[in-house]
Amino acid sequence: LKIGTSERGDRSIEDKQFRLPKYEHALVVFGGVAGIEECVDADESLKLPGAQSKALFDIWLNTCPYQASRTIRTEEAVLISLTALSAPLIRSARDTELEESSSEEDGNGVEFSDEDPSDESSEEE
Repeated sequence: LKIGTSERGDRSIEDKQFRLPKYEHALVVFGGVAGIEECVDADESLKLPGAQSKALFDIWLNTCPYQASRTIRTEEAVLISLTALSAPLIRSARDTELEESSSEEDGNGVEFSDEDPSDESSEEE
């Protein structure tokens, strides 16, 4: 799951309906002072204008919709965004775990146990 953070994000973390889709790994991308858009404009290997940066991400998210200043320092944006994203990330991970455990109960999953050491274990009995 690729999440791009931008003050111009088309989704807001403050939206009561905001949910993250299922994911195995998540990547949250932050831009510099001028945002991801300027970084994309400066990258000559990308054939995409900065105004279309949102196309690089699964979610184009505004994590600080009520910011009062023109810019937020990156180190502040990281703390604000990760704090705001922590609950949705945990909720999505929990939902994924619940689905996996229900598929294991159906006999579709593989069961692992640490209760008994295997024959290959380095532990001596």
